[in-house]
Amino acid sequence: MTGHRRQYGKAKLLLESYLQNRYQRVQVTNSYFNSNTVSEWTKIKYGVLQGSILGPLLFLVYIKDLPKAVEHKALPMIFTDDTSILLTSPNNTQMQSDFNIIFEQLTKWFKSNLLFFELRQNLFYSVY
Repeated sequence: MTGHRRQYGKAKLLLESYLQNRYQRVQVTNSYFNSNTVSEWTKIKYGVLQGSILGPLLFLVYIKDLPKAVEHKALPMIFTDDTSILLTSPNNTQMQSDFNIIFEQLTKWFKSNLLFFELRQNLFYSVY
């Protein structure tokens, strides 16, 4: 049993080193003026490196309990960092009521997990 604990300890240390003490900066290249602008280095408080191979897997692990947060007549569909919520209701009035309940549940889950979503980037479809 002690050997297994050491292995998990090594995995934990590896993940911690991947997630902690990370910094990022942004470089904008303007080819028209042949110039570059580079921001200051900023410490990353949350998240994983953009473009990493491990990032999508860690994100899925992070949001694995999202389907449990939506308990009201909804079916969450998760694929990498894209999530859809399927909802069926017998009429428009009920659909609106169900949607409001689900939206409250999602908002609570996002806040408790230090995540947010932009309504401008989300689409809502209603099919009759």
